[in-house]
This record gives sequence, structure tokens and C-alpha cells, in this order.
Amino acid sequence: MAHVLFSPQAKSTSPLQLPDAPVGTARDNQAFNEIRDTRRNVEINIGKACNNRCVFCIDGLPKREDRSYMPWEEMKRELDFWHASGTRSVGFLGGEPTTYPHIIEATAYAKQLGYTRIAIATNATKLRLAHFTDRLLEAGLTRATISMHGHTPDLEERLTRVPGVFEKKKAALAYLREKRAAGYLPDGLSVNIVINGWNYRHLPQMMRFFYDEVGLDDLRVNFIRPEGYAEGDPELTPQFKDVVPFLVKGLILAEKHWTRNTFTFGGFPLCTLPPSLRTNEHLLKKYMGEYRDLSTDCSVRQEGGGFGIEQIADGRSRFNWQDRKRFDLKHAPQACQTCTKVHLCEGVWKGYVDIHGDRGFTPI
Repeated sequence: MAHVLFSPQAKSTSPLQLPDAPVGTARDNQAFNEIRDTRRNVEINIGKACNNRCVFCIDGLPKREDRSYMPWEEMKRELDFWHASGTRSVGFLGGEPTTYPHIIEATAYAKQLGYTRIAIATNATKLRLAHFTDRLLEAGLTRATISMHGHTPDLEERLTRVPGVFEKKKAALAYLREKRAAGYLPDGLSVNIVINGWNYRHLPQMMRFFYDEVGLDDLRVNFIRPEGYAEGDPELTPQFKDVVPFLVKGLILAEKHWTRNTFTFGGFPLCTLPPSLRTNEHLLKKYMGEYRDLSTDCSVRQEGGGFGIEQIADGRSRFNWQDRKRFDLKHAPQACQTCTKVHLCEGVWKGYVDIHGDRGFTPI
């Protein structure tokens, strides 16, 4: 193992104390929730090459070296490192991980090591191919999270900028549901929607589409992170005050009509939610991602120095995702300094503040 470099600490506005524990150790940075999966998770980025061109992609146009895939020996080393640290859940991220030449081998090796939850976050276009998907499932994949952001071909293809991708994703979801019914994917099949200025008004319709038409039982919506292609774009990055009424409609539908399904949301500061929601711990534990998400570390290609809390070793940036958001990627407005919920709420994406400012947030 190469010498670990601690990167320069970016100025944090969080009122909480900066973490000093090395990566790969357990964190106490999440509010207790009895239904949270307690397995420690790591997300390994395989490279930033992708076969979609989403308008809100945080990677934007990656450099040539970032589009290159993670060498197999490096992947094995990372899986060994995190497993030795006690991590038992691993996810593969991109870019697009299904295009990674070693994704089958990486999945099988993770299973061999003893990871009990092996997930992939994917646009799923390749998962419509039964011969590929079957190999991935037989290798040990236990969960698939599909990035899909519209309920119609026009909306999905406008957001991803790939003609025909809507039907490909629908076909992939249908096949994955069939395989799950046969006993595969014990840790679930879900769709992850990035809520943005082009789709937020359609949230109730998207829920009906995914739950009733597609037949899914797990849906996650995350507020857009305005970086990469979406940096500085007020059209793609709506204000919370405009989006929250549609989120509330979605929660009401989840409570009344899809009571057996899972619906979670992330990226919304608590003070932007109505009092009836932000003061209801039962509802927050049921629906708020910050109460539901696994404790997650990340491993991403990094040549040279980094910033903030990330620790650099062997050409990889390693960091805890909950800490990374709170101390490096999000801004804590002045209101956060006296808020009683700072242990739960992570703040506001810095890119949002660059577009809309940090007014309109109030302490709880």
C-alpha cells in the first residue's frame, strides 16, 4: 500500500466538527434509524466513460484519462482493501459500469471475498441483453439501481440525449423484474430519478409510471447536484420552494396508494420541507434518504492532489460520502449555525447556492 496523502482541507461552513478518522473505519455521522441497513458500503468508480449524455451529469465532459477504465489489478486491490476494513457492501459506479470490461469478474471476486451486498448503479441499456445480465446475476449481483428520469420517451431522451433509450431501459427493467421474481437481486431493484427543472412537475406521473406500469416497488428521487453540465444553469436547477409542493404530492401518494412500496428522497434541506413533515420523525425515517442510506465510503480515480477530506493512496481518492457532502460539497447557510437538526441535514449543494444564493433557509 502506498503512503496515504491527506489532501488540503477546503473551507467548510458546517457547524459540526471535521472528521479525523481514516477512511475504512466506522463512522458515527448518521441519525439512528432502526430500519437502516447497517452494512458498511463502498462505491467504487470504474471510470467516467458513459454511453448516455445526461444534461445534468456531474462529470460533464471528462478528461481522456478519466474515461479510461480501472485496471483489473487495481480493482482487486480496492476490493481487498475495503473488505479487510470490515465493509460488506460494494457498489460499482461510473460513468457506466456495465461497459467496464471486468464488471463480471469484479462482481464474482467481490462475492468470493465475502461481500454480501453487491450493487450496480447503471443506465441499464446493456441490461436489456439477457446473455449479459444473466452472467452478471450468476456472478453474484444482489442489487441494481437504474438511472431513469422521465416517464415518457420525449422526457427521458431529452434528459439523456440518446434517441431510443427509453424503450431500452423499459426492456431492461422488465427483464430484471422477471429475474428478481425468479430469486435474483435479493437486495432489490430500484429506479433513481434526478429531480431537475425539466421533470419535477411530473413527479406524481413518474411514480404512477414506475409503480403501476413498470411494476417496480422501490423509487428514489434526488435533488439535482448542479455541477458538470448543469453548473450555473437555473433552468435545470429549480428552487426548492418550487419543487417541494410536488415532492409533498408524491409523499401523499406514497402514503395513500403505494403503501407497500418504497419511496425515498434525498438532497432537500430539512428547513425547505413543510413543518408537518420535518417535525414528523416517523415520516422522515420512512422517506428521507439521510435516514435510510447505508454508511458509504467511495473510491475514485485521482492523480495528484485532491481537496477537502479525501485521502489519496495508490492513485485513488477515498472518502466517506456522508462526510464528503457535509464538509466539502455542500454549503451550510448562516441559518445552519443555530439549527437543531444539523446532525441530520447536510446543507445545500454549493452549486445551488451559486445559482440561487443562500437566503430562504431558516433554523429549526
